[in-house]
Amino acid sequence: MPASELPTPDSSAPEQPPPAVSVVLPIYNEERTLGPTFEALVPFLEQLEIPGAAAPNFEVIGVDDGSLDGSAKLLKELAERHAFVRVISLPENRGKGAAVRAGMLAATGNFSIFMDADLSTPLEEIPRVLGALESGYDVVLGNRRSPGSHVTRRQPKVREFFGRGFTLITRIFLVPGVQDFTCGFKGFTRNAAQAVFERSTLNGWAFDAELVVIAHVQGLKLVQVPVLWRHEDDTKVRLISAITGSLIDLFRIFIARLQGRYR
Repeated sequence: MPASELPTPDSSAPEQPPPAVSVVLPIYNEERTLGPTFEALVPFLEQLEIPGAAAPNFEVIGVDDGSLDGSAKLLKELAERHAFVRVISLPENRGKGAAVRAGMLAATGNFSIFMDADLSTPLEEIPRVLGALESGYDVVLGNRRSPGSHVTRRQPKVREFFGRGFTLITRIFLVPGVQDFTCGFKGFTRNAAQAVFERSTLNGWAFDAELVVIAHVQGLKLVQVPVLWRHEDDTKVRLISAITGSLIDLFRIFIARLQGRYR
């Protein structure tokens, strides 16, 4: 066959469909936990049954929030080993809210879940969130305080007291009916994630509350699901500064909503 008659590559070939599920892990100085987390996460996702999706059909996005340990190097090695792992690196530590926002806006899955890298909420809770999203909810909030939830290791009493106070203030002034704003385990449809995270601005401890307020203002269909949860010691959180910053951020959320910035 003459060279001029050789078939040319079909540039119109369909692109690969997006993954069914994106899992976003915000990471700051998690070198010790990343190995065990991925050893559990990868086989779990490979065996996860997703209606209408070929398995495995997922991506994992690790967002390094300016870690000072070996987290960034370990994430790079994991991405080289697994094609479904994507890495986003923030140039400096900006806070969990910034890391979650970067990952969720970069996610391409039909459903996106963010969770703590230490798996304080176990992987077995993922199907519960996906089931709620598949049934028609836009946003799913992990709830450590509803019937059916179970906390196997509680936070220190002082931290738990202030956490409940934060929730009470947020319920009274911002979104009634939500029992747990700060559980680091939430799921979104793709459209809901874009609508919420494009409008979010906070990087500190109160960023979870802002997400719920935005979802509420946007009229998204929201549900709380009970989860199993275990407190993991976190020396990265300074309680007094976190409390002060969170109260200031709640005021910022209140003003932003009044000004219509979440519409």
